[in-house]
Amino acid sequence: MARRLAALTFVVACGVAGLAARAQTPNEVQGVVVSAGPGPLVRSTYPASGGTVAGGMLILKIVFDQPMAPDAWAYGQAAEGDFPDCLAKPRLLGDQRTYVLLCSVEPGRAYAVQINPAPRFANADGRSAKPYTLKFATSDGDIVRSLHDALQQAGLADDDDPIMTWRDPGQGVSQSAAP
Repeated sequence: MARRLAALTFVVACGVAGLAARAQTPNEVQGVVVSAGPGPLVRSTYPASGGTVAGGMLILKIVFDQPMAPDAWAYGQAAEGDFPDCLAKPRLLGDQRTYVLLCSVEPGRAYAVQINPAPRFANADGRSAKPYTLKFATSDGDIVRSLHDALQQAGLADDDDPIMTWRDPGQGVSQSAAP
């Protein structure tokens, strides 16, 4: 009897240890992948939160702390300021962590953008990012008038273009996915 009890205790202990070990790594449960890691967080933005930038053309840049899904994003107006005039869809850059969005902002205004108001920004495993509010202002001075200058101000290279393009294999023509 004591031997059976010891064997049963060992089996239960191994099962509990196995469950604890599996809870720390991604699992598949009935066809659904469950990730135990933390959801993505906004690591940095351009403009910096609370910062001031020139009016005109602006590349809104959102950098997350982990690889993201390219088609899982959401942004919207926040009550704390005006909403910039932006294209409908951001582009996820090659690092898989940085989204860029082409916008236009007026000089001398306060802006606020709610990032992930309806949790859609998600990492590559499908975990949703925590909502984040980006607040910034524009100066009354110089105005950014070119895409090249806007990319430079955001710390981006010319090939980090915020407008989605693709090559049509039949025609060899690039087309914009922007509206």
